[in-house]
Amino acid sequence: MSQRGTVRYAKTMGLAVLFVVQLGWLKYTRFLHGSRHQQMQSALYTWQAKRFVRFAIEMGGLIVKLGQFMSVRIDLLPKEYITELSLLQDALPAVDTDRIVAVIETELTHPLAQTYATFDRAPVAAASLGQVHRATLLDGTTVAVKVLRPGIEELVATDLKSLRRVLRLVNHWLHIDQLIDLTVLDADFSATFTNELDYLLEAHNAEAFQRNLLMNMHVDIPKIYWEHSTRRVLTMEYMDGARIDDLDAIDAWGIDRHDLAVNLAGLFFQMVLDDGFFHADPHPGNVFVRSDGIIQLIDFGMVGSITATARELYGHLVVALVRRDAPGIVQALKSLGFLGPGADTRALADLIGPYIDAIVGDVAHFYTDRSMMDSMMSGNVNLTIDAATLTQIQEFIYTQPITLPGQTTFLGKALITVLGLCLRLDPDLDLIATSATYVSQDAKTDAARDMMTRIAREGWDLVKGIVPTAQRWMSVAQKLDDGSLQVEWSQAVERRMAQSQARSTRRIIQAIAAATAVIVAVLWRRR
Repeated sequence: MSQRGTVRYAKTMGLAVLFVVQLGWLKYTRFLHGSRHQQMQSALYTWQAKRFVRFAIEMGGLIVKLGQFMSVRIDLLPKEYITELSLLQDALPAVDTDRIVAVIETELTHPLAQTYATFDRAPVAAASLGQVHRATLLDGTTVAVKVLRPGIEELVATDLKSLRRVLRLVNHWLHIDQLIDLTVLDADFSATFTNELDYLLEAHNAEAFQRNLLMNMHVDIPKIYWEHSTRRVLTMEYMDGARIDDLDAIDAWGIDRHDLAVNLAGLFFQMVLDDGFFHADPHPGNVFVRSDGIIQLIDFGMVGSITATARELYGHLVVALVRRDAPGIVQALKSLGFLGPGADTRALADLIGPYIDAIVGDVAHFYTDRSMMDSMMSGNVNLTIDAATLTQIQEFIYTQPITLPGQTTFLGKALITVLGLCLRLDPDLDLIATSATYVSQDAKTDAARDMMTRIAREGWDLVKGIVPTAQRWMSVAQKLDDGSLQVEWSQAVERRMAQSQARSTRRIIQAIAAATAVIVAVLWRRR
């Protein structure tokens, strides 16, 4: 590691340790502060968030990416953090244009004027790994030219090393390896961020989305100009829409927010449940909308894939959640790897069965009221589930092999991001109903067959548990078959996907066990 890299590594680790110590001290001394605790907590959050944003802007690289990653974690981070970290989604300090032009000319092997008729020296966007300039080709076509920041490869390598160290540090104190395979998590981060440094790979990703979404009339993917693209320079069609979170522009154009939210949710569920290939960084800076309501996706450096087998299992989970079928939910969780070998699946189904709707309602509060981190740090978790059931769920968590499978980090993050965007457009959107329309027919058939098998095996006890929701399931089944699904699937259920990420530590699990338990952990972790 160079001297510059060593200094960067030391600064990053120092800030991480400082933050962990501050949060730990605040948590364990909250009873000493009395009525001042919440005020002190808010002040610390604000200070830390501002400090991190300044640090990220100064250091650049993956530290900015991490801030962007966390800025959409409304389920986990307090509002003070979200407000400050959202600044990292906007323009960052740009690289000097002469250096950018030098990269372009070196990569394309000829002077700038031989490629572009015009080239705006002021960047349209300056991101953590690269920046974008508007230009026109010699034939007058308006394009966006994305250029990798000089020297960014070394910064990424250093930041990945820092991230591994931070993970080990946090694991030493909180034992998060009991919940997620840290080796796989590290591999996910390393592969994903390294791939973002290859713009040719991003270009191929863009064309893959063009093929997959060809029949989706609600989305537009930019054209790639291969003759003007290399590993460090990417020339593509210029998208001139408004950011998806620019509600003033959306309203001024007369776009129906509900329809836009449905189309955005449907687009993402198609990528996840149908195609198994999804945009893993759909923050507002990468999702635009045209004046005619068409969604524009850009930046395909961070993507994820899901196997056909996993997609079928997620389909089983969706169907089970629609039915409020606790045994089906638990079986799907087990098949997806959230329940390890030896887990008492029947006990878990019996435990959550009567409280699925209550858990859904409790999870909603972490989106509409306070975040998980707020509740954990204040020790004030308000749940509708009775104390006895809460204790049972808590004991189950500590006695059963409940884990978070690897290769779910970016799927969960992407789902949470889309969830936040959709709910901002339409707070009453029924995302679960939207997702159910993308469940494959095989998954629906398999789920129905599984339920009948359990009835035959477990007899009258299971029938008694299914009867109260039989009428609902009859209606859902019919609508699943004819494609007109209109089921009650509240926003809060989607949010349980987001809450799965918050269970990265035992402390968080203990604090909100009743609200997250198993269902929440799995849905937004659909892999």
